[in-house]
Amino acid sequence: MGEQGSAATAPLLESARASMSRPSLSFVIPTRNQARFLRRCIDSCIAQGVDGAEIIVRDGASTDGTQQILASYGERVRWTSEQDGGQSQAINQGIVEARGEVIAWINSDDYYADDRVVGRVLARFERDPQVDVVHGDGMMVDVDERPFRHYRSRTLDGGRGLLVHPTAIVQPSAFFRRALFLSVGKLREDLHWAMDFDLWLRMFPAARKVEYVPEVLSCVRCHTDAKTYHAMLDQIREVTRLKRHYAPRLRPDLPERVASVAADLLLYAYWAAVRLGLRRAA
Repeated sequence: MGEQGSAATAPLLESARASMSRPSLSFVIPTRNQARFLRRCIDSCIAQGVDGAEIIVRDGASTDGTQQILASYGERVRWTSEQDGGQSQAINQGIVEARGEVIAWINSDDYYADDRVVGRVLARFERDPQVDVVHGDGMMVDVDERPFRHYRSRTLDGGRGLLVHPTAIVQPSAFFRRALFLSVGKLREDLHWAMDFDLWLRMFPAARKVEYVPEVLSCVRCHTDAKTYHAMLDQIREVTRLKRHYAPRLRPDLPERVASVAADLLLYAYWAAVRLGLRRAA
């Protein structure tokens, strides 16, 4: 092959190498009776245009037409609908069966902020194979997708930062390697309100590298049927119990312990403000 032919094929070879080095991706979506939001969530995953990505939906035997929506996607979505032990079990089952190296766990009432989000996230994993977690900000939206609050995440120093800032991670804006998830023991299936917080407390200290992206990656829909709305006090109590459980292992210093207690008080103050109608739930 002459020099001209070699020059012509060089960009194609470079593109092929880049494609091969980009980690594979699995979207994992747990759902139950969220038919009115589910299509928006799935469409936002498809719109990312990630080559070879798979979409796995675990439905907890919904009774609102969810199965018909899922069936309408044909082979683009791999799904099951059956009674399960709750959201944590559904997510664990979805990630165990996933084939992707990177997991995008997104609940069925949430969606991605734009069509390029996941590509930008995967580029972070691609640039540095040591990166195990990439996370960013979220936008709180109402039931009709009207934004009302920018939910800022934080750069954290392992798990200790989570004791001080327990709401620092926006769950659908966090992407992680499947191998890390499995190595830390998956989600605890006895937790139903703060299972993601428990996962972060184990995952962040175990990660080789964590990267924070200072931009909105997902939109988190706030509505009265959401677990975090109607069981807010249960979630706060579960968070505070988990903090006490992990504190001896994470060994916070005195200022961090004081700040952790203050964070608990702020969570209860937030709940009270929402109950009294002084603040909007988010």
